[in-house]
Amino acid sequence: MVKSSTPVWVLLFSFLFGFERPRLMLMGILLLMVVGVSLTVEGETQFDKVGFVLVLMAAIVSGLRWNLTQLLLQHDSLGMNHPIATLYYLSPVMFVTMLSLSLVLENPIEQFKHSKHFDSVFHILESFGLMAIGGVLAFCMTLAELYLIKNTNTVTLSVAGISKEIVIIGLSVLIYGDVLTPKALVGLFISIVGIIAYNYHRYSKAHAQENIPYAMIPMHTSKLED
Repeated sequence: MVKSSTPVWVLLFSFLFGFERPRLMLMGILLLMVVGVSLTVEGETQFDKVGFVLVLMAAIVSGLRWNLTQLLLQHDSLGMNHPIATLYYLSPVMFVTMLSLSLVLENPIEQFKHSKHFDSVFHILESFGLMAIGGVLAFCMTLAELYLIKNTNTVTLSVAGISKEIVIIGLSVLIYGDVLTPKALVGLFISIVGIIAYNYHRYSKAHAQENIPYAMIPMHTSKLED
């Protein structure tokens, strides 16, 4: 539920960086979607203060990360205004960081020795094949996210993320037979209403900008005759 607050932090950092102007309509739509997602994923869990702080920090940093990414993509002077170039420079840093943390905290080498997924050549090939498929899908998803940010903004990306959560919930019902509670169904409906409202808000804003009258600037100056 705390992680579902990410769109709020994305919006707040968008205000801070000047990508969006504070509007009550936009804030209301984002809060509506957050409430919907919170109702959808709400469950009986034991509260843990450390876990709560870590997830809250992850949500805040995620909002900052996407806005910094938009700053890189939409400013040509920074030299990383193309999604491929952004991935080229950022991916090695992310890889080294995640690998270092994994080696220190998770001890993957020891896990491989006792894992049933690496106890034979067939299982090793199967595991690496599944990881390769997941890596390709993750690469395509990240590239699509960067293209989306470059052509729109981080708020649109956060709304698309909520749409992804709805698709995941739907697939879990269809594939794994998960049962949604009435509260989860209400949250799902609220999220869909919020997405529709956001799309209508963006369409109305774009339509209003197209109808703004403008005056042509003359390309030459005329000389006054005495």
